[in-house]
Amino acid sequence: MRSTSSFADDPSHAGALAGGRHPLYVTLAQTLAADIHGGRYPIGSTLPTEGELALRYGVSRHTVRQALRELKEAGLLWSRPGIGTKVRARPEAPRFFSGIQNISDLLQFVDATVMHVKSRREIVADAGFAELLRCAPGQAWSETNIVRKVPGGTVPLCYLQAYLRPEYAGAIGKARIIKCPIYSLVEARYGVRIVEVLQEITAATLTAEMARALKAEAGQAALRISRYYLDRQGSVVEVGIGHYPSGRYTQSTTFRAHSAEE
Repeated sequence: MRSTSSFADDPSHAGALAGGRHPLYVTLAQTLAADIHGGRYPIGSTLPTEGELALRYGVSRHTVRQALRELKEAGLLWSRPGIGTKVRARPEAPRFFSGIQNISDLLQFVDATVMHVKSRREIVADAGFAELLRCAPGQAWSETNIVRKVPGGTVPLCYLQAYLRPEYAGAIGKARIIKCPIYSLVEARYGVRIVEVLQEITAATLTAEMARALKAEAGQAALRISRYYLDRQGSVVEVGIGHYPSGRYTQSTTFRAHSAEE
């Protein structure tokens, strides 16, 4: 969440939320969440009205309404007719509110975070790694361990294990900070085209190593998101396995039921 609380109370910032890569209501939700986290809106306080927020941030009331709905679903706000919208809790860490369902969503997510490289090593897949990486036993891989952070956030968002085929390992090189998707670095350097991404989401727990890097507790519940990046031939070029401690990430998807008349 790269927004800052300086937007509030400064009419010169009207419209400043526009033009980003996120949907406008997501950007506004992130800005409001950052303001709550920073203490601008204390627990129990009442937010400005929809009209006041729309004027303050230079957006429509519809955008404000969508942003507030996201924050209510995340448990940060509650509202009641005649009372207004109140702050229920201060977020413990930055949270993302839109589900990653396509390449565009993934680009938006990565654009809002920074990856800090912690360690690297070369591995040869044994039976366990072969199952995890969907490869033949004995295949070599380059493993990069990364902590993903939101700029200005107080705690890391994710522990990412990125696996590349050795012939593509130079895409990361000796970089300590990565600000764009790893697969895009592979595409740019080697001319490989990623045409499909397979994503799996499962429940997991944090290892001691992950917990230390994430400032969490060993054994804490986590969301494990595994992504497999495939080229035109259907070969796996990269595997990314991210562990998100409970409470630090929300993936929300809306399904609409069609009526019989539709």
